Amino acid sequence: MRLFSTTFLALCLLGTLPTACCSNPSPSTNSCQTPDETPTDPGSVQVTKLGSGELKAAGQTWPYQLLKLEVPGRAATYAQWFPPRKPGVSPVVMITRPYDGIAWTGEAVDAKWAARGAGIHPDDSEPHFGPGSSPIAYTPTTPETIANEAFVYLFHDFGVLNVFGRFYAGGDLQNDRDDMNAGLRFLAEAPNVDTTRIGIFGFSWGGYEALYAAADAPATVVPSVGVALAPLSDFAQEVDYVGRVVPSRVSAPAMRSRYQQFFEPYFRRIHATTGGDPGSPGSDYTRWTAAHLASTVQTPFLILHDEWDTLIPVEHTRALVSQDPRRFTAMYFQNLAAVDWNTLPPDHGPLIATHASVIITLGVGHLVVKLGAAEQPLFIPHAQGTVRAWLQGVRAAQAQGRDVSDVVPRLLELTDPRVQMLEASQGTLQTGAAFVAQALNAVWGTTFTEANVRSGLAPGLPTP
Repeated sequence: MRLFSTTFLALCLLGTLPTACCSNPSPSTNSCQTPDETPTDPGSVQVTKLGSGELKAAGQTWPYQLLKLEVPGRAATYAQWFPPRKPGVSPVVMITRPYDGIAWTGEAVDAKWAARGAGIHPDDSEPHFGPGSSPIAYTPTTPETIANEAFVYLFHDFGVLNVFGRFYAGGDLQNDRDDMNAGLRFLAEAPNVDTTRIGIFGFSWGGYEALYAAADAPATVVPSVGVALAPLSDFAQEVDYVGRVVPSRVSAPAMRSRYQQFFEPYFRRIHATTGGDPGSPGSDYTRWTAAHLASTVQTPFLILHDEWDTLIPVEHTRALVSQDPRRFTAMYFQNLAAVDWNTLPPDHGPLIATHASVIITLGVGHLVVKLGAAEQPLFIPHAQGTVRAWLQGVRAAQAQGRDVSDVVPRLLELTDPRVQMLEASQGTLQTGAAFVAQALNAVWGTTFTEANVRSGLAPGLPTP
């Protein structure tokens, strides 16, 4: 599943459409193919520049580099890097990208999948593929697409590092974990990076990569903030969920089969690292659990999760938060109706799709507020009416007696004095405090103002 796009922010900011181009595009792949060695310490990570390009938006230009990162004893990692443009040091956001298909690496496996194109294909680059193995989805991604999605952070003068996990290329859990670690090692050496202000973001399998990247972070580049959307945090619990919990909830044979087919490629990668199911002879999950994360992660994470997520159950996030509530903070999207597991397809939950733009608003907002400078204007995107629609559901849950206290910190974050809320389709701006006050007044019938909404939220949401 692809990362939610933040491109819509770029479509209206200052009325300028963003464009990205390569300085040396290849006619066959539309990517950049100019090898260039970048001096670095060979004992940590060797960096090879494979190409370059630039994003043009809002009358400005942001250059990027296509990189090959090599750590001794590991497979190569690939990344698209937007170095900070300002003098001195700047914050950086690292985005984990497990599924994006890239065609500019020079590796045969990437050329093979690029030739196949978007769609469902045999998972035959994974070494344990065989009769009965399920296919996987492939989504080609160009440097231009990645550049557009980075714009929201680039406009704030942040650097952006996109690290590709290349699920389609095979490998295992450890390989993905190594890829993310290579990205952080690169940031430890890259010029102009404020290593005290590194943010990390990931969704689903990319959420796993973000959490475990933080667990492995070199001491000099521990991310200062993370956002994980529906992350896979505990692999032992995930294996148990698919093998035991799903059959206990789902009685329809066809739906059970859908689950098994979906998870089969993931289990091959999990077992390749852990040695089999938990408890089986020779298996080892000690580095792949919530307990491991709680004992190693120093980065404070915001986790967003739909309680009807059927791929990575919300119970796993609740268990992770319970291990260290100060380190892991969650906000849950609560469904109001009674759940019917036989009709829920394998996905991350209906509200993840319904409130996709709200998730962008909250996730981007959290990173930007935490990483931005003290006096820096912060532009957070939203789509007209979407936050109010989400809050209508929150109020309905509140009226049912549910705990919705996790919403208040997210709203308070948007009222930060630095925040300007940008409506994407119209390009209009208003202060975050005025935006939140208006939304609360529309949903709860309150009379908050820009001046008093922060103090008004301090006790919690209004009474329904």
